[in-house]
Amino acid sequence: MINEKDIEKQNFINWYCIYATADDLEKAKRINRPAMDRLINEYSYEIERINISRDLHEKLL
Repeated sequence: MINEKDIEKQNFINWYCIYATADDLEKAKRINRPAMDRLINEYSYEIERINISRDLHEKLL
């Protein structure tokens, strides 16, 4: 069973890594910096893994 914390994690990582533009990220940080900082710190490992795999994929192709 997926709990609320897992859904928050999945939604934030998808938004941050796939859908959000640089403008979206800046706007979110302006509006609610404490929450953004908490989420980025909490999920930094997953965000970094996605960024590394994306970079590797782009280099290979």
